[in-house]
Amino acid sequence: MGAVACKPSQTTSSSSSSTVITNTDFASYMPVPEHVEEVSKPQDIEETVTSNTLPTGDVNEEVNTILGDLASRDLGGIPIYRIMVYSGSNRARAEDVVYNLKERFGNYEVELTFEQPNYKVKAGYYYDRLTAHAEHTKIKRKYRTSFLIKEKMNVDDVQARISKAEERKNASELEDNEENED
Repeated sequence: MGAVACKPSQTTSSSSSSTVITNTDFASYMPVPEHVEEVSKPQDIEETVTSNTLPTGDVNEEVNTILGDLASRDLGGIPIYRIMVYSGSNRARAEDVVYNLKERFGNYEVELTFEQPNYKVKAGYYYDRLTAHAEHTKIKRKYRTSFLIKEKMNVDDVQARISKAEERKNASELEDNEENED
């Protein structure tokens, strides 16, 4: 077998009349900014607080107002952080993880969900990453494959969670007051 090559039917010629750019300074082609005003740097102002009074007003009303405003906008939810403790196809293992989290770390809200084909165990609801990371380091000692995830939570769900937390807090305060009276 021999090698066959195609030969072009026309010969190509190159002309030496092409222009070669020897000056590589392209500054003359760049857009020139119009008049730029200099902005003065803000000065540091020291304020001294002379009053030891706490701010007045109901914080819950302010929070409800802000959450109501956020609910009226379509933001897709409020960003929250959760700890993904387990994700796998073994249902028994997922249920064991839920049980152990509730027994060992009782203050976490643990959720077991099934997203085909995996069971997922998520713990906690955190509104800032720093708090979520601190709790994650505690869980990671036992569950090394756990990691943080960022989700969006519906504003109405956030309001419901805050209301439930307030109810639990008020109920525990009532119990404490009743115990102190006895």
